[in-house]
Amino acid sequence: MKFKIKEQTKENILALTCSGILLLGFYFLVTQFPLLKQFLGNVIGILLPFILGFSLAFLLTPVTTRVERKWLAKSKMKASTKRKIGVAAAIVFLFLVLISFMAVLIPQLLESIMTLSTQLSDYLGKANTLLNEITEGLGFKTGWLEILFSSSEALLESMLGMAKDYVPKILSYSWLFVRQTFNFFIAVIIAVYILLEKERFTGQFKKLAYAVLPKAKVESLIQLSRLTSRMFNSFIIGKLIDSLIIGVICFVGMLIMRLPFAVLISFIVGLTNMIPVFGPFIGAVPGIFILFIVDPIYSLIFAVFVLLLQQFDGNILGPMILGDQLGLPSLWVMFSIIVGGGMFGILGMFLGVPIFAVLYVVVRGFVSGRLEEKNIQSEDML
Repeated sequence: MKFKIKEQTKENILALTCSGILLLGFYFLVTQFPLLKQFLGNVIGILLPFILGFSLAFLLTPVTTRVERKWLAKSKMKASTKRKIGVAAAIVFLFLVLISFMAVLIPQLLESIMTLSTQLSDYLGKANTLLNEITEGLGFKTGWLEILFSSSEALLESMLGMAKDYVPKILSYSWLFVRQTFNFFIAVIIAVYILLEKERFTGQFKKLAYAVLPKAKVESLIQLSRLTSRMFNSFIIGKLIDSLIIGVICFVGMLIMRLPFAVLISFIVGLTNMIPVFGPFIGAVPGIFILFIVDPIYSLIFAVFVLLLQQFDGNILGPMILGDQLGLPSLWVMFSIIVGGGMFGILGMFLGVPIFAVLYVVVRGFVSGRLEEKNIQSEDML
């Protein structure tokens, strides 16, 4: 019996392959030409306030829309007044989230880090003793453990010495913090302008596009922009909600099991969960290491707990919140994460998936159109 592949499936395979080749080609351009990478870095650095502003406006649009269309739907106020109230509510919401984060989470994180740093030597000693007892019970030599932990203590002392040497750099880091804070407030102002005048800006871009491009091309660009907005909106907001829930569940679970450093480890787990596929594994490693130097049993309990938590996220919570909105096979999800991470680090790992999904849709439309023009059936190629 001959195995047949659906025509749509063949077109999807071809589109995915072309998208992967394009993305891989861009990756090699960036990595093989340092000047191009430096140029892109400089451009991103200059445009950073605008990039942040557009990102904030994108994330806050659902808040303004909800205020305008739900809470103020029956109000007789002017549309412009509703918009101003919606934008004000979105900005208040943003700063409430930031203030809550700084007031509640940051002190707990600093306390956990300080406790870990001051008691690290004691934890290493206890772990050394426990592992010696285990290896002696199993009949193994223990010399390698003494070497390992003496090396760890020497490494710790060396790191503390390096920290003292880097104290003069605090001023430069402080200036960097001030500059980034300034960029953030500029980004908030830009986001406010975008939210207040988004219809006007959209109209101006449409006029410009219709003036310089054919009508069919402009309509395609409008469809692409709507598709991109929908994909990024659903992916980013969905991932934020999913990661927040996972972080809270991790925190509650660690409190119930009385595991130390619950705030610090849960924050790491929730934050890294934003990265598709590899995020859970990246987040579990620091937690397992921290708990191992406190008590190896804690690390074992935590490893099992995180494994169960990520199974729950991958099979129940994630599909419930995100669904199959991007329509990418797992192989290409991993491909986009690896290539995106190679070009732009953590941010590239996070945004690589929706960017590749949009690229895939564009290439799929192009491939389908060209095949129709040439009267070629997908069956003729595979």
